[in-house]
Amino acid sequence: MWRIIFYSVIQSLLLVGAQVFLKMAMMRMPAFGWNREFFTGFLTNWPFAVCGLFFALSSVLWMYIVKTFPFSTAYPMISLSYVFGMLAAILFFHESVSIAKWIGVACIVLGCFLIASPAAAQGNSQTQMRRQIQQAAAAMKTMQCDFVQTKHLKLLNDQMVSHGRMHYRQADQLRWEYTSPYTYTFILNKDKVLLKNERRSDVIDVAQNRVFREIARLMMNSIVGNSLADDKNFTTTIAAGNNEWVATLVSKKKDLKQMFQRIVLHIERQKKCVTTVELYEKNGDHTVILLKNIRINEPVSAQLFKVD
Repeated sequence: MWRIIFYSVIQSLLLVGAQVFLKMAMMRMPAFGWNREFFTGFLTNWPFAVCGLFFALSSVLWMYIVKTFPFSTAYPMISLSYVFGMLAAILFFHESVSIAKWIGVACIVLGCFLIASPAAAQGNSQTQMRRQIQQAAAAMKTMQCDFVQTKHLKLLNDQMVSHGRMHYRQADQLRWEYTSPYTYTFILNKDKVLLKNERRSDVIDVAQNRVFREIARLMMNSIVGNSLADDKNFTTTIAAGNNEWVATLVSKKKDLKQMFQRIVLHIERQKKCVTTVELYEKNGDHTVILLKNIRINEPVSAQLFKVD
């Protein structure tokens, strides 16, 4: 909140300073006219040159503000210049300001503080983070990585650790392969799922099996980050950390809650990709999946997703 107000105050002061010097420049000029003599008079009018300098500084700072903060927060803050403009009118031009004008100024100041308040800023920030993550997910054609999965068992006060590899290809192709301490492969290819271990393999039609459809969708969307757009099934909140965004998804539907009460996604801010998935179950167990050696948009063979 205070950063946007600080920069907006400085930018507004520069903008008002430019207008003050413009007013001074115009007071040194003859009556306004559309002729060469009037406009060439600016060449020897030093307040006009200072006005240009203040405008330039104000524009540079404004570029920084719109680059750094949400536009819906930054643009209304320009109205602070009305306040400083009113004060400048009193100090430099000895103009009288009525009570009605001061009430208007107070409303502007109050509005600026409301717009820049933490609640408003948090809403804008969450919307902005979600948009960036969704854009990155849409641009992700392939993804491959190693993973470490840790299953925390509340009843036994124990944990099970397994390792494996993951391959993803847009759209609806996912290979989830455990390599130790056992071998097991889960392959999703559109409407088909292949479950394969050392002894047997089964192909399941996802469209005909509601449970597998939900599991496949959750795995796919959680790894890629598309779950953030699933407002139908989840209530999502996003918090910003030093180097990551943490998205917490709480299940809305009863059948989803039977599998996972909430899902927590850790998303690297630079690459905007999921690096850790936490799955919390109703019975108190939870699973942490750490994605390592992530490679995005590198070639992935279609043979890896073969289910026949």
